[in-house]
Amino acid sequence: MSVLIRDPQRRVLLVQPATRDDFVVPGGSVHPDESLEQAAARVLAYDLGMRRSTEGVLVRDRVPACFDSGAAERLHVVLDGGTMSGAQAGALSVPVGGQAVNTLAWVSLDDLSKYVRPHAEARVRAAYGAACSGLRLRAGAGRFCAA
Repeated sequence: MSVLIRDPQRRVLLVQPATRDDFVVPGGSVHPDESLEQAAARVLAYDLGMRRSTEGVLVRDRVPACFDSGAAERLHVVLDGGTMSGAQAGALSVPVGGQAVNTLAWVSLDDLSKYVRPHAEARVRAAYGAACSGLRLRAGAGRFCAA
């Protein structure tokens, strides 16, 4: 699960986790008996010290199994974290003493390929397009609907 957060300059928030060398949209796993919204709130608070609600599912993406790493097939969901004001975006920083995230960056779609892996770039672009169009996925239906 990840949360797409945008700013007024048409950029997306990316983070570089402490365990990776590339950037990703902020997110993490969903714990048992936790809703997607609860997981998003928990991860954003832990990783970035921010309180933010989500506004629905933008993209649902199947991630195939990776035989090299042993990772199982999984479902990845991107939630809409909305648009931060310019002041909010400018004031955002990695929490002092945080261990989950090394750094964060506001990245334009034009520069996305310099930060994220190709499959993640496609997911971010699809989520950004859905967010700008006001489209959300119905839970379980796999179809887009107007927000």
